[in-house]
Amino acid sequence: MTYDDLEFKPDKGLNLIIGLNGSGKSSIMSAICLGLGGRPQFTGRTVQLSDFIKHFHSKAIVEIELESPHGRNDVICRVIEKDKHLWYLNNKLVNQNEITSVIKKYNIDMSNLCQFLPQEKVAEFSKMDKKQRLVNMIQAIGDPSLVTLFDELKTLRNDYCRFGKELEELENNKNSEERLNERLKPEIEKHEERQQLKIELDILQFKKMVCDYKLLQSSVKEKENERKQLNREVLKMEETCNQLKAEKTNYSSELSNYQKKINEMKKEVYRRMQELSKYHQNLKECRGEIDEAKITFDNRMQEKQEQMSKLTALSRQIEGLKDVLSLKKGDMAALKEKLIENSKEYENIKQQLTSCDSDLERVKLNKNALEYKRKFKQEEILRISNEEDKKYEMLRHKHPDTYTALKWLQQNASSFRAGISPPPLVSLKIGNDEDRKYIENAVSNRDLLMFVCEDKEDLERFVKIMKHEKKLSINVSIVPEESMAAFSSHPISNNMRNLGIHCYLKDLFTAPEPVMRLLCKLNNVHRVPVCTEKAEGNIDSILNFSNLFFTKSEKIMGKRSRYGQQSMSVRRDILMSRNVLPNFKDNSAALLSARRELQEIEEELLKYQPHYEALEKQRRQLEQQQEQLRKERDDINSEMRKLNDLRVKLKQITDCYERKAKDVIDEEGEKRKVTDAVRNVNAKKLLILTKILEIVKEMLRLKKEKATSILYMRGFSEKISSLDVKISYHERELQNTKSRLSVVDSERNCLKTQGFKLLTELEAKKESSENLKEYTRIVASQNLDLEEIKQRISNIEAQIELTDEDIAPIIAEFTKRKQNICSIEEQIDSLKTKVEDLKARIQELKEKWLPPLLNRIESVNRKFSKYYKILKCAGEISLDQTDDTDDFPNYGLQIKLKYRVNEEFMELSPTHHSGGECSVAAIIFILSLQELTDVPFRCIDEINQGMDAINERSIYQLVADAARSGSCSQYFLLTPKLLMDLSYHKDVAVHTIFNSPYLQTKLNVQEHIRIAKAHRQ
Repeated sequence: MTYDDLEFKPDKGLNLIIGLNGSGKSSIMSAICLGLGGRPQFTGRTVQLSDFIKHFHSKAIVEIELESPHGRNDVICRVIEKDKHLWYLNNKLVNQNEITSVIKKYNIDMSNLCQFLPQEKVAEFSKMDKKQRLVNMIQAIGDPSLVTLFDELKTLRNDYCRFGKELEELENNKNSEERLNERLKPEIEKHEERQQLKIELDILQFKKMVCDYKLLQSSVKEKENERKQLNREVLKMEETCNQLKAEKTNYSSELSNYQKKINEMKKEVYRRMQELSKYHQNLKECRGEIDEAKITFDNRMQEKQEQMSKLTALSRQIEGLKDVLSLKKGDMAALKEKLIENSKEYENIKQQLTSCDSDLERVKLNKNALEYKRKFKQEEILRISNEEDKKYEMLRHKHPDTYTALKWLQQNASSFRAGISPPPLVSLKIGNDEDRKYIENAVSNRDLLMFVCEDKEDLERFVKIMKHEKKLSINVSIVPEESMAAFSSHPISNNMRNLGIHCYLKDLFTAPEPVMRLLCKLNNVHRVPVCTEKAEGNIDSILNFSNLFFTKSEKIMGKRSRYGQQSMSVRRDILMSRNVLPNFKDNSAALLSARRELQEIEEELLKYQPHYEALEKQRRQLEQQQEQLRKERDDINSEMRKLNDLRVKLKQITDCYERKAKDVIDEEGEKRKVTDAVRNVNAKKLLILTKILEIVKEMLRLKKEKATSILYMRGFSEKISSLDVKISYHERELQNTKSRLSVVDSERNCLKTQGFKLLTELEAKKESSENLKEYTRIVASQNLDLEEIKQRISNIEAQIELTDEDIAPIIAEFTKRKQNICSIEEQIDSLKTKVEDLKARIQELKEKWLPPLLNRIESVNRKFSKYYKILKCAGEISLDQTDDTDDFPNYGLQIKLKYRVNEEFMELSPTHHSGGECSVAAIIFILSLQELTDVPFRCIDEINQGMDAINERSIYQLVADAARSGSCSQYFLLTPKLLMDLSYHKDVAVHTIFNSPYLQTKLNVQEHIRIAKAHRQ
């Protein structure tokens, strides 16, 4: 994209946009297309929306205001980002459907080349075939009914052709099927003869089935009688079995009662045994209690002996401690006197140490203050040095080759005969930072990066090493031959000061002499004045003195004509800092002063060092004495604590002896406790033995009753076993009888099933057969000879087998084809109805669509022919209806042109016409459409490409006249050419694009017009 920001305000009528190739005309067209919902493909430039974002930008914004005749204008804004785009309507975020509806309301269609024709699509317009031109023209007219009717007619025509082909195919299929069926008729007649034999065979088989059914009926009756007899035997046997089972149940009930009684006795015996075990356990516990009482007594006696032993040991300890304390009775007084003397000496040393600490702290404060000053000065020196280094860092980033050469020169400076000065960019020292801008605007970048050699041989050697060996791109120059005296500045007089001259550029900075001589030689820094605000009113006077000078905000240059004219042209440029020179001051004096102050601080620090060390030594000696006294005091306190510990220990042992003497066990009391415990346990044992005797007597009685019940149970069990044998015998007999009954039932059911099946087959044959009367007569007949029937069936089956052929596929084929013929006839009738309906519908729509279309094409043709006549050429537009007037999909718009007198009319195509001729046809076609179409604007980008000057002028005049008439919509016509002497009027607006890297920002248009008029006169 060309623009960072552009606001374009077109006028009504023709907007002629003129600009150089690449100036951004097509960017305006692209913005109109994308801002009104067009796809990127419509611009003919790209298919990616993100390609319309300018390089190094993150998004693009297009805002278009549409004039509304019915209220306030609509403002559409489209924000395009790398991976998405947003729509805003009247500053509200909306979706694309709302934008589409608004654009449709204004009858805008960016896809129609008749409305939007970009530069890349001009050739595409000429390449369109007749059908595409017709579609585009109908869409451009803007009548929805024409578009809808045309689409519907094409659809109906396609359906009509498709149905016609289907109808023809069905007719052919029907005739083919009928011919094939005629060939199969002889085989079908033979098949009918065989069918008559099969009918007779079917009747005989029916007779045989009737005979078989009657035989089955008699067999079923016999089986039914046998079944009834077996049922009576089963009932009698079941009654006998039930009586035996009832008798067995009575005996089983008695047996169960005795069994329950025996079980209850077992439970009672078990319960008594549990009680007996419990009492035996109680006896064991009583014996244990007696043993435990004896053991307790023995333990108490043993414990008493241990108590007496401990009391004897404590008594011996008490006597020993008393002897020790009596020996050390005089030591306590001596220890107290030593402690008092130690405390006095300790306090004296402490006072001396406090005084020494005070002196040492005072000296340390003074020393720390000096060290802080020294650190501050060191940081200041480092900061000043770093500022100097920043020059080289900036040079390394912006001009790496110059930086590399400078570093090499610093390391190898001694290898040259004379000195080589570094570039002014790092060697200049500017006193005031505000003065940098003057030097940056007076001295070129090349001169600021120039190495200055004082010797020619050094110059050659330096250039050879840097450029040929190290491949560095640097600037090197020899120092001028003139001395500094030759570059002395003119003294500034009072008159010059009154004009506003303050100083010269040379006065604003310092530099090594070779560098200063070079700048004076190349840039005349000793002659360029720097002025104050007074210079604004004395520009001409100062320019008489110097053709270049600076004010605080401007660089002013004067230039006289080479042809001897006395007038001088003055150029004034805004003075802006180019940020070329490093923003650093000359800090050499500050660096020297800081180093001198640092030396003074270090000398003063040396004076404090001996005094500080003496105080430190004194303090260490006092601390050693204090530590010795502290150890002596700790030893005295330790001895005193030991004596006190002995007294405390004696008191504790004495108290322990008295407590233990009170707790000695009473032997007589323990004996009484044991005697009482044994007496109580013996009384409890007597009660337990009495209970055991009662339980034994009860258990003997229960065992006697249990034995009696067991004898009764054995008698009942024998009777039940006898009954089981009888019941088993009768049940086996019953089961055998039931088995015979089941067999008879099965045989009877099988016969019945066969009979039912045979009867069903008979009924089915009667219902499905055409010989129903014959079948009914056979069923009623009683005289049927089964053997004779079987013999007749065998004869007929033999005849059928001799004449039988497998013609089932032929019959199936004949039947299927006959059904297919009927289906085809139904489809043919249905399609004929549809075709007639379609034909009527096509004629109805054609009468609605074709006359209005022909009228509009005729109107366009009149305009088209008129415009070509103005160009002294010929052209016509017509509707190509093909040979079949109902072939709507192949309808087309035919454009025929004749550009020369001696040639025939030829249809528009890029093959027969040049690019300029195609462009003329395109714009005249669009002009011819304008009265039929209601669109708000049309865009045409470089339509004049390939045209000669005459056609360009004629086409422009046609568009301008159309804009003047007021019947034309708003036009945007883009061209890189500006033809001379074109006629303009109020409906033509010319927009000129001045887009260049170098623009005159202070262009005085009126002054240029005045000068141009003066030259013409």
